Amino acid sequence: MTRPTAAAKGRARRNDQQRQALLDAACRLFIERGFGGTNINDIADAVGVTRTALYYYFPSKESMLQALTEEVTEQAARMAGELARSGAEMAPDEALRRLVEQHASLILRHPLQFRVVERSESSLPEPHRSQAAASRRAVLDNFVDAIERGIHAGVFRRVNAHVSAFAILGMCNWCAWWFDPDGDVPAEGVAQTIVDFSLRSLMATTPRRARADTAAEALEQMRDALGVLEAKVRTR
Repeated sequence: MTRPTAAAKGRARRNDQQRQALLDAACRLFIERGFGGTNINDIADAVGVTRTALYYYFPSKESMLQALTEEVTEQAARMAGELARSGAEMAPDEALRRLVEQHASLILRHPLQFRVVERSESSLPEPHRSQAAASRRAVLDNFVDAIERGIHAGVFRRVNAHVSAFAILGMCNWCAWWFDPDGDVPAEGVAQTIVDFSLRSLMATTPRRARADTAAEALEQMRDALGVLEAKVRTR
């Protein structure tokens, strides 16, 4: 196999840098002017390249929006799916911890891109629009599954798993609008705070066993609960 020369590596690196510069400029303009209010010439002018040079990397502004979507929405789905598969035997609270930390960190690394995708996803051409919607559902489903596993195992309180997942994702997603990379709290600190809030809101006050499968197990759980109650009464 022929190894790439230093010159070829240098060209590839410059191409990557130019492509990212175009995406960054498109991102800023989509936020400032809206997707519909931005054209290819605006993006080329912002980077200082010709329209022809821009077309070398992207055939349209829709393709740029597609690239931004892949960078956040579709990557979030891939990461959540991989973690769900690898963490099937993981404790539910640890699985949710990693899901929240991973999702929040992704958004905190790409806040502008996420804002653009949130506002402009409807402008994506098919089938990319449907794919982005499916990615969002996949992320939600993985969060719901982790919460439901925790409820069944007795680690989490009995809550509505869908509502809880939406609330946690809302905390993560809103970071894209208020997080300041130059602020006092770094991205890692923000992510850990969201993780802490998420888990504390779900953790059962006292550990309990999973839902009983038989009448005998139900009676045993009732006896355990009465024993706890009796112990509390005696200490008063």
